[in-house]
Amino acid sequence: MATELRDLQAQIAEQAERRQEAENRELALRAEKRDLEAERETLRLQVERTLDQERETIATTAREQADEKWQMKLRERDLQIEQMNKRLDDLQAAADQKRSGLQGEVLERELEDTLHENFPGDEIEPVKSGKRGADVVQRVRGSRGECGKLLWESKNHKHWSDGWIDKLREDQQAEKADIGIIVTAALPEGVDHIAFLRGVWICDFASAMPLAITLRQQLDAISQARIVDLNRSRVADDLYAYVCGSEFQHFVTNAVTAALRQKQELDAERTWATRNFKKREVQIEAQLRSFAGLYGGLQGIAGGALQPIAPLELPPGGDEEQGPLALAS
Repeated sequence: MATELRDLQAQIAEQAERRQEAENRELALRAEKRDLEAERETLRLQVERTLDQERETIATTAREQADEKWQMKLRERDLQIEQMNKRLDDLQAAADQKRSGLQGEVLERELEDTLHENFPGDEIEPVKSGKRGADVVQRVRGSRGECGKLLWESKNHKHWSDGWIDKLREDQQAEKADIGIIVTAALPEGVDHIAFLRGVWICDFASAMPLAITLRQQLDAISQARIVDLNRSRVADDLYAYVCGSEFQHFVTNAVTAALRQKQELDAERTWATRNFKKREVQIEAQLRSFAGLYGGLQGIAGGALQPIAPLELPPGGDEEQGPLALAS
């Protein structure tokens, strides 16, 4: 029990460290967002001040002279204002694009780290930034060597886009990958955790690893079937069709849902066990102290007539710091 408790504490500390890293990343993104918003507000304030000054200048000059030269000046000011507004819109668009890119990179790094952690035997290759293609390529290594390739695409957007599927299918064809998976924060309408749409698997981040485990097992099974009997390619085709079919989709969805439910129950049981262990430890310590006090009182009354109780006696050559309570604890 002590070993299991230490293992649980180590897992809790590891999860807390990951949560802390994610929170630090989120804080950095939020701080950058606030800086961009402050810069935008400052620029808007400058524009408004400039507009007010220009309006005042235009009003004063218009009262003094209203000729064709002043009309040209007015059109020039309007052009400057239009250019400043356009610049403001460009800054806003650049800020939104940068923030979206940073969030996507965070999710991509998290996906890559999780794949490395769960599948140390596989070859995980992130696609370099700026290169056309998906985010991560996973070469699955089974019991008989490399048995397939998974292509991962991560999306951290607020709304789903059907164009992601077409792009991943093109990348999958170019990469010659067996299976393509989109891990997205915004799922398509009607999808709960996992779905197989138009030849591509779609899931949220919590379901990514259970889905990866299932797909790896199926790729390994397909590879073994091909090696056992090369002439029976139809079996492998049927198995591949089964993996891409609706029946297997329902199986994977149910398996992942059950795994997520078991994980939630395990977290609840871990919290209860930690609280219960601490409660029992305090109760046992109180009982030991009560027994030690009772035994000392009886020794003071009966003296040497009381039979000694070994666990409550000092060991030979010991001192008070190695007394009954220290030994008991």
